[in-house]
Amino acid sequence: MRILITGASGLLGRSVFKQLSSNPVFSVTGTAFSRAGENLIRLDLSDCEAVKTCLQQVNPDIVIHCAAERWPDRCADSPDTAWQLNVRSTEFLAKYCNENDTQLVYISTDYVFDGSTPPYKADDNPNPVNFYGRSKLAGEEAVLNNGNHWVLRLPWLFGPVAYLEESGITALLDTLREQKPVTLDHWAIRFPTSVEEVAEVLEQCLLRIRSGINFEGIYQWSGDTACTRYELAHIIAKACNLNAEHLSAESEPNFTVPRPYNCQLDKSKLTDMGISGSEPLEQQLLRNLKPFIAD
Repeated sequence: MRILITGASGLLGRSVFKQLSSNPVFSVTGTAFSRAGENLIRLDLSDCEAVKTCLQQVNPDIVIHCAAERWPDRCADSPDTAWQLNVRSTEFLAKYCNENDTQLVYISTDYVFDGSTPPYKADDNPNPVNFYGRSKLAGEEAVLNNGNHWVLRLPWLFGPVAYLEESGITALLDTLREQKPVTLDHWAIRFPTSVEEVAEVLEQCLLRIRSGINFEGIYQWSGDTACTRYELAHIIAKACNLNAEHLSAESEPNFTVPRPYNCQLDKSKLTDMGISGSEPLEQQLLRNLKPFIAD
């Protein structure tokens, strides 16, 4: 099975590329833009002709579309740029994949929901509260309206990072180590999710497709631990043996860009198929933070 991964230099894309490349039943090609290299093809997803050429050369059975503008504040600051990547480029990619009998897997977000009535099933009505969520919802619609494609919604991600600030979750290690008084959000409920686990889930999905099982519509995956940012900092502190007494809790929403309260995703559509994760949150966190902790 030939797999093409967009955004293969990003937080999620790197783990998906690594996981699938380790399985000999897959022939995996990755693309990137600003961080191309290391066996990744440089591809500007806004260049339709370049996208056509890449797909013609690779001729994939499946495209996993990890490339996205995923930071809500950056989406709000540069809406045109975010819409181009999250929606327009996605729509063209979906149409062209459909014309060439290639299935597209679109990575989306829990932020398509407003967070008022969790947990959310895949067929619940979305109602995003910020521009990022609206752009990802529009991307979902572009994908599902342009072929036999499917969507995988994910929540707050972390994993192996090149630098701690690459994920808002791993960035909490510096917050803990600096020992300066700081107030962290203790209002929004989040479900930290490992990109390595997501990569394993995608591999399990692709193996089922390879065996003849049809995937279509919307699927969801999430970690199982509910926590606020303040609570997560305490989880990291305990896992890494760090002091958290300098942290204070902000119990009211205080965001520049609105955030939903609790977008817990119901992942039963996948777990009912026997798809599963492998590690507890604390173990995942410690493994990914260990390279940044001095012995």
